[in-house]
Amino acid sequence: MKRTVTIFFFLLLVVQGQAQLSFKTIVPQQPVIAGESFQVQYIIEDGDNTMNVKPPVFSHFRFVAGPHLYRGSVASVNGSKPLRNAVYTLEAVKPGRFVVQGATIIINGKTIRSNDALVLVISKEEADRKFDKENRNRPSDYFLRPGEDAFEKIRQNLFVKVMVDKKACFVGEPVLATFKLYSRLESKSDIVKNPGFYGFTVYDMVNLSDKQKATENINGKLFDVHTIRKVQLYPLQAGVFTIDAMEVKNKVEFSKSAVNRKTEQEIIEGVLSSNENETPVEGIEVFETDISTAPVIITVKPVPVKNQPTDFNGATGRFTIAAALVKSKLSRNEEGLLAITVSGKGNFIQLSAPPIQWPAGTESFEPTVKDDLDKTSNPLTGSRTFLYLFVCTKPGKYQLPRVSFSFFDTDSNNYKTIATKNLELLVGNELKKIQVAEKQQVAIGEKSEKTARTTGIVVLLLGLLILSYWVFRKKEPETVPLIQKEEPTVSVSNLLEPAYAAIPVDDNGFYSILHGIIWKFAADKFALSGSAMSKQVLTSRMKEAGIAGDIIENLFQLLNECEAGMFTNASLLPDKKRMMSEAKVILEKINA
Repeated sequence: MKRTVTIFFFLLLVVQGQAQLSFKTIVPQQPVIAGESFQVQYIIEDGDNTMNVKPPVFSHFRFVAGPHLYRGSVASVNGSKPLRNAVYTLEAVKPGRFVVQGATIIINGKTIRSNDALVLVISKEEADRKFDKENRNRPSDYFLRPGEDAFEKIRQNLFVKVMVDKKACFVGEPVLATFKLYSRLESKSDIVKNPGFYGFTVYDMVNLSDKQKATENINGKLFDVHTIRKVQLYPLQAGVFTIDAMEVKNKVEFSKSAVNRKTEQEIIEGVLSSNENETPVEGIEVFETDISTAPVIITVKPVPVKNQPTDFNGATGRFTIAAALVKSKLSRNEEGLLAITVSGKGNFIQLSAPPIQWPAGTESFEPTVKDDLDKTSNPLTGSRTFLYLFVCTKPGKYQLPRVSFSFFDTDSNNYKTIATKNLELLVGNELKKIQVAEKQQVAIGEKSEKTARTTGIVVLLLGLLILSYWVFRKKEPETVPLIQKEEPTVSVSNLLEPAYAAIPVDDNGFYSILHGIIWKFAADKFALSGSAMSKQVLTSRMKEAGIAGDIIENLFQLLNECEAGMFTNASLLPDKKRMMSEAKVILEKINA
């Protein structure tokens, strides 16, 4: 009996322990405006420290950032309970009623799911109508009542804030900082000082020119909220750093008579003009104030020294790496292109080129960098490609060894090392064949020149005989002017038409087409074929034709960009349009 009671109480404690766990989905209770962002929180009370939240698919919303994980505690009758909070930032896409599904966690092999939550999304027009309706019967904050303290009213209704997603991080781990201006007043604000961000590399996500505006409810009052600046800050070294204040000067306008109107704000970066040259308006008072954000202290921890790889160079995040040769077969001394692409998420703007152990017989140049990054994600996601030009001075079969890359994974707090595959490169002794071909072409040219001279003399004699015949004729017939038929010229626009058609395609087809068009144009223009289809021979022919050096250099730069695009599969529409414009100018100059 005693044993049965003991088991009963044990089971009761287990059930109570499980019952104490609270897993909730929290969404805004007020309507969300379409086109603006909001937060979804998954809160776990009295949960295990090691629990991982698995979010749902956020249908009907655009994912912005997350998860941002927070730890804390909540008071209870039995003391404090640990609290875990996973926060996701989403953007409302269109008006309607939408369900945000619950997230899941696994405890002791059992899956637990939080509740679903309903989010109401309304249009900007509907939000304005709702604001006007709610404030129709109350005087606007534009009205300054008799005896009311103007500066106190400004303090309560106009302020700036800075928000960061974390105050402690590792070197290379980003801190998201957002600066916002909140206002319910008719104001003109001038940003007179931006923070210095000392100790950080800065990546701008939103600037004042983006005109990002929202409405937020603070203590029952609706504020117009302007995002002045949103940045990712990547720490350069360990230590304690301060995000210093953003300072703003304001001119606030009040009416002395009771009016009902929605106030507006203007934000600039410059110097507001003085009131001295402004004509005062009857019944209007203007006040000037200074506001600023509070300094924020960020503690940057060094990455662990233990188990740090020897080739670690500050990369922080989660990455993959790949390598490829644009051409795996080259002639001796022909330029080759090796592309090393690092993809994933992390401090891309701080990544340096990985070291490469070039085999003997190769000469390499400093790499160029090509980024394809999503500026809306935190941390940055996308890829950084390092493009290495090289030449091989001797024919043979080359092995390009694996390129290793080490990074610190902030999700697991561990170092990881990844590497590319070995690459093979075949270099032929084509230059000798090219030189022989050129000598043969020179010899053929000289023979043709002699034949042409002989033929010219014969033609000249025949011409003189015909001319004599016409001169000594008794009666001359009417002469018909001889119209010389011009050689047809190549239309560069028509030649480039297939590349223009390929611009909207989201793959590497455009780069391959443009690359082929340029080489076909060069082959027709300078009589290239077979082994003579190389950059060395093309350079020689263009110089012989009197083509300017800068045009030759621009042509080869365009070919290199095509070759890089053929590898990276990047779809950068502005780059394509620029390349087409440059190709048209270069080919027309060569064709002139």
